[in-house]
Amino acid sequence: MFHLFPTTHSVELKQLLSEFNRSLMLIADKQLLISNFLSKVNQITPVQGIFLFLPDENTEKYKMQGLEDKNVSYFMGRGKLVNWLAVNERPLVVSESSSLLSYFSEEERKLLSRLNAELVYPLNVMNRISGILVMGKKVNGKEFDKKELELLSLLFGQAAFAIEHASLYEIQRDRLKRMYRTDRLAVLGELAAGAAHEIKNPLTSIRSTIQYLSNDFDVESEKGQMMHELLNETERINKIVQGLLSFARPSELNSMEVNLEQLINQTLLLVNNTLKKQRIEVEFEYFTEQTTIMGDAEQLKQVCLNIILNAVEAMKENDESHPRTLYISMEEGTLIDVRSRYLLISFEDTGKGIDEEDIENVFNPFFTTKEEGTGLGLAICFGIINRHKGELEVRSTLGKGTCFTIKLPQHI
Repeated sequence: MFHLFPTTHSVELKQLLSEFNRSLMLIADKQLLISNFLSKVNQITPVQGIFLFLPDENTEKYKMQGLEDKNVSYFMGRGKLVNWLAVNERPLVVSESSSLLSYFSEEERKLLSRLNAELVYPLNVMNRISGILVMGKKVNGKEFDKKELELLSLLFGQAAFAIEHASLYEIQRDRLKRMYRTDRLAVLGELAAGAAHEIKNPLTSIRSTIQYLSNDFDVESEKGQMMHELLNETERINKIVQGLLSFARPSELNSMEVNLEQLINQTLLLVNNTLKKQRIEVEFEYFTEQTTIMGDAEQLKQVCLNIILNAVEAMKENDESHPRTLYISMEEGTLIDVRSRYLLISFEDTGKGIDEEDIENVFNPFFTTKEEGTGLGLAICFGIINRHKGELEVRSTLGKGTCFTIKLPQHI
């Protein structure tokens, strides 16, 4: 284990840097890389806490990595702290900057206090802050000296490039996955349309014939009940066919100004009795005043309703010790082109979660983990969001819950 500082000789310093860089280069997975990086830093200079904040692809925030706390766990990308780090291009030593702290926002001061921050270090790549490292006080109680800060600067410079590379790789990989999924669903849609039309015509004849023949039997008789069951089954098949047609040949968008805050509240009102019956609490927060987009209100309501009902289904089996809470949040985001702004809506439940091997299939038609249902709901939702030039994503942890995230541009 290396400790700062008897690394006073250049040979020891080179060995330290070499081992540190090698440990970064051998890992391609972003989360493993971050975990290894934080562990190595804490070995080199043990501190009471160490936290990494990275820019979120969807929002103008630097979000804490590896933390599921829904409270204050981010720095605003255009906030005063990030601006100070960008302008000064040096770390902030909190204990030496008491007068400066008043310059930061209340939220920033609270987060620094919550983390017991002593050192706030910008990770710079190409004159841009690609991350923020927050370190607590040293375990030995001593302050960070100039030599330590210089060495940390060398270490963090290499780490910044490694993490940036891993982040870009992850973003590109996810984009390729989304493109592949969209293309795959388009092909499945064409196949589904053909199959639905082939089934629909004979099904109409079968249903008409059963209805005609059922008139010859008493409803209470055995044969009458059999006819009733046959009609129910043909109706079930008809619903599947209609679902296939909705998936393959969706209706045109009736684009108009839609207030998403109102739309979500209206949807929650529709399922209010169901939520109460299942003892599910809803926490709805929005972090933007701009909640209006151009879109099809009815189709977007269908998406929200489907996701909320799925969340209800996922939390049905929660026992008394496991909370039943649906967290809904809305915030504004921007793409690289600042003119391309969108709203980000997240629906996060505390249900049973989805197996990792099933995540890639949740938007496929006929895929379902429920005892009842056609498995077409999320496939249709994916198509609706795609036609709005948006994105629908899912992440889940088995035993903890699932989060569906909708990204919608403010203008189609």
